[in-house]
Amino acid sequence: MIQANIKLYGLFGDPVGHSLSPFFQNEAFRTLGINAVYFPFTVKAEDLAGAVAAIRHLHMGGVNLTIPHKEAVIPLLDKVEGDAALSGSVNTIVNRDGELIGYSTDGDGFLLSLQREAGFDPQGKTCVILGAGGAARAVAFRLAREGLAALYLVNKGAERAAALQKDLKERLDFQAEYVASRPEVEKVAAAADLVINATPVGMYPESRRMPDFPLESCKPGCLVCDLVYRPLETMWLKKAGELGLPVLGGLGMLIYQGMLSCQLWTGRMPEEEPLRAVVKRILER
Repeated sequence: MIQANIKLYGLFGDPVGHSLSPFFQNEAFRTLGINAVYFPFTVKAEDLAGAVAAIRHLHMGGVNLTIPHKEAVIPLLDKVEGDAALSGSVNTIVNRDGELIGYSTDGDGFLLSLQREAGFDPQGKTCVILGAGGAARAVAFRLAREGLAALYLVNKGAERAAALQKDLKERLDFQAEYVASRPEVEKVAAAADLVINATPVGMYPESRRMPDFPLESCKPGCLVCDLVYRPLETMWLKKAGELGLPVLGGLGMLIYQGMLSCQLWTGRMPEEEPLRAVVKRILER
């Protein structure tokens, strides 16, 4: 039941219709016994400033951010902390007595999924990341901090990849490489221990699409990851599995980053299993 003193949280993005965060966070609040509710809000790029201002005006507890706002939101905040300040990508805003503080739980969420679900240690490994947006930034910075030996960026636009490359060098003294030509991409695919799709390609409702990447060039044992979680098995992961490669979907990252966001807002960490069960039920409908 909605009560008068209920605390409001939400998701800002465009689109948001695919998101499972509302189901996830509302279940987290329920299991924790917290009087709060979480709604998805379609926020166009040109409306972002007004939406962020509304967090204060409506006394919201905070919001999550998804495509296309993770980087654009930074100048609108009072403060950016931790991994968000390092990577230049924010997925969580906390309203602390009118002060809007940006955080990123994406990197830690992905790392937890990588370690717990795939048993993968990134230290000393070679990684290829597809994409250079907010999620790619968060993951790139977190993995670089974990001791990657090499990181290659594959992105349609050279400008965003170059910006990520520059920031990694300046902030972590880590040298990533941008690869563009097909022969170069095939070469790094063959060297990779870990390949990550950090783009929305293949996300519902365009589930038949796949990233343009030569999975057939990957060596045996290369872990293929997709940050897309809807569908649970993307066409890209299905192809990787057919090639005999180990795969990791985006569900774990969704769950872990969401748990960390909830902790930032409430000071309490929800239990994993009830949340995983709720999300899987929805995805398997």
